[in-house]
Amino acid sequence: MSTHEGRFYELGDRETAGLFAPSLRQAIADDPEVLGVDAAVEQLDLSELEARYSEVGHPAYPPKAMVKVLIYGYCLGLRSSRMLERACKRDDGFRFLAHGLRPDHNSICRFRRRHGKQLPELFVQTVRLCQGAGLVGLGQVAVDGTKVRANRSREGLARAKREFEQALEEAEQADEGEPPEQEECEFMKTPEGIRPAYNAQAAVDEQAQVIVAQEVSRSPNDRKHLGPMVGQVQDSCGLAPEKVSADGSYYSGEGVAQAEGMGTAVYVPVREPGQAQVEWVEEEGAYRCLMGHWLRPARVERGRMVYQWCRCAGCPKKRACGVSGRSKRVYVWLAETPVGRVRARMKRAEGRAIYAARKQIVEPVFGRLKHNLGFRRLLLRGVSGARIEWALLCMGHNLRKWARAVGAARLGARILAQLACWLAALGALPARAVRPAPRPPPSSQTKLALA
Repeated sequence: MSTHEGRFYELGDRETAGLFAPSLRQAIADDPEVLGVDAAVEQLDLSELEARYSEVGHPAYPPKAMVKVLIYGYCLGLRSSRMLERACKRDDGFRFLAHGLRPDHNSICRFRRRHGKQLPELFVQTVRLCQGAGLVGLGQVAVDGTKVRANRSREGLARAKREFEQALEEAEQADEGEPPEQEECEFMKTPEGIRPAYNAQAAVDEQAQVIVAQEVSRSPNDRKHLGPMVGQVQDSCGLAPEKVSADGSYYSGEGVAQAEGMGTAVYVPVREPGQAQVEWVEEEGAYRCLMGHWLRPARVERGRMVYQWCRCAGCPKKRACGVSGRSKRVYVWLAETPVGRVRARMKRAEGRAIYAARKQIVEPVFGRLKHNLGFRRLLLRGVSGARIEWALLCMGHNLRKWARAVGAARLGARILAQLACWLAALGALPARAVRPAPRPPPSSQTKLALA
């Protein structure tokens, strides 16, 4: 007798074949994420993808099955085409979503590249799907960006930039109508140092942390993204958010004015040059410098009031006050300007609380995508490849939220239905107990005796 008897599960037989193999639906055992992705993609409009295929030639893998495999793979952090090919052969969830097909890695890679423009457009449909399920409230949207490493080395990027500049010069000399488009990444500051990277943007709704807008940029700065991101939210959801919050890197007078023009209240730290080492005194209506001199209103420039003190030439604290010339100036936005309204909001306790909630809305999303799923470096090259991968990742995030919400509702309805059946069965028990049992029919011998 084995000394391990009773401590472990008994090993199953791996050689005997079963009489009936389970169906693909039985194999997934009602997995909510698999069924959710399957149901969500069934509701997406894939007509543009299907229209790009011809009826002549060898049949292709259906776009519906390929989109399901790609989105579910990005939900789990599987992005490599070879890993997806292996999963379609061995994993029950992928086999169910692929409808039993086994696309090879070349077909998966070609499909992802061929529909590089249509795949990001499907992201808007996922936003509307979540909005229809009540997961998007548009009360507050937080905008933030993260640097994602590109699939380029430093030397390769420098060489590609030289080749692009040479191609651009040759195009100008040839007097061509359209210059070549820059597809390469840029050197950006990342946690690993200065690396070739892209700037991935996301706008996240506070209600269920659904990504309602996304974009990938070659610009390492966030200043130009606030207005376009709010505009994308309006295009995707049909309405502009009531409030939008972003960190100080998004501050831009143009971006604030664009967002305010859509009826969105902006919460972003306002930069006003010259306020270092000065103190605002409400009773005087002026600023006081380190030496006790008053900076009073002098003039208005480009929507800002200029507070100025003109006798700083021989001041001993001139350098500490940040003065390079003969006068100290402070620029304050007027209250009737868009930035002035943002400045007034950020000074109130309510505005500071709304801005503080920004991290709780958007940072968990980036934490899941980059830490849990390991999305720190792109597989596809070029801006188009970066946009494909970022869009698929955001689509997977949204559909995962939708699957959990809708799946929980369906599970609750199914439990209530089962409970109703059980209650009905319990209510019928007393009637069955009182009712007398039916007598068996008389046999042939009993009939003869009675006769």
